[in-house]
Amino acid sequence: MRIKFNWFQSMQIQLCLIVVAVVGCLWVSQTQAIDYDAYDEDVAALLWEFQNGPDSNVAIKPSVLVFNDAGETDTIIDFENGFVLVRAITVAQLREAIVQVLLTQIDPSVIDAKTASDFGLINDRTRKPFLWKQIVDHSGQPIEFAWRAERFAQHLTQNSQPQNGRYKVRIDMIAQHKDIAGGKYVQLAKAAGRQYGVPVSLMMAIMETESSFNPMARSGSNALGLMQIKADTAGRDYFSILKGYQHTPSASYLYKPSNNIEVAAGYLHILGNRYLSGIRHPEKLEYAIISSYNGGAGNLWRSLDSKGNKAKSLARINKMSVSDFYWFLTHKHIRAETRNYLKKVTAKQKKYSHL
Repeated sequence: MRIKFNWFQSMQIQLCLIVVAVVGCLWVSQTQAIDYDAYDEDVAALLWEFQNGPDSNVAIKPSVLVFNDAGETDTIIDFENGFVLVRAITVAQLREAIVQVLLTQIDPSVIDAKTASDFGLINDRTRKPFLWKQIVDHSGQPIEFAWRAERFAQHLTQNSQPQNGRYKVRIDMIAQHKDIAGGKYVQLAKAAGRQYGVPVSLMMAIMETESSFNPMARSGSNALGLMQIKADTAGRDYFSILKGYQHTPSASYLYKPSNNIEVAAGYLHILGNRYLSGIRHPEKLEYAIISSYNGGAGNLWRSLDSKGNKAKSLARINKMSVSDFYWFLTHKHIRAETRNYLKKVTAKQKKYSHL
């Protein structure tokens, strides 16, 4: 089976890029309202909480990929929490959708981001589905071939009962699913880190925090890919400052993991050596880089000085101890998201310190 669809228009299949840290969301444009009645109560409640909760004004976080088949099936992949949710009108459609997601290749190094012409196929290069080893079947075996996926789908649906007119199955990933997912990108992070002098532990921690290793991640502010690069800011800086010419990278360019990771490493280098130059202690500089990767250097200066004066801000930073500066960034930075972001990244760095 070969599936084709237009990236921007609704056709038989829509690949919907969602970036929320909770399960389930049908991607819609910002001008469309979500039809909560189209979802089961548990999914609808999470959607409502995301849209209307206390964090609704914070930039959407990329962790969930959603696609649907002309309203017949919905498939949600939650990279952060580690599960797949599949819904369909009939049991036969449910089984088919389960097999498709178990065997799919959603790696943009294999699929074209705009046409996704090979979506649903096992690619000829790796011969492994994208979720290989992240999901195991009822006998504890990884799912590589169609027969095993079909057998698992049969097992999952044998006692299915409709709820609100739809059949639903949740498939949990293994506990170490992020280790497997992140392992695909370690060598790319190492290469880019060496090139631009960025620790691989920092690269991997940011990658996990930004996308939970969803290579097709796209935020509401149009940040793309594994490291959530904005083409018109970090992307342009990378090409103009490091490559020496003006260029805004395309979405398909940034969805490719090797490109995305290299641009991110370059931008981290730019932050440390250009925008944040003058911070003398390396550990304080790293904290500033992490915060500015999320919130921008300008917001760092404004957090330290009401008028955003860089010289005055640098003087304050250089007088602080390392622990005092970390406390300041996690308690007094003007953006709550950035305060939490620094905590998340530094906590994740520890598990990548051996790389």
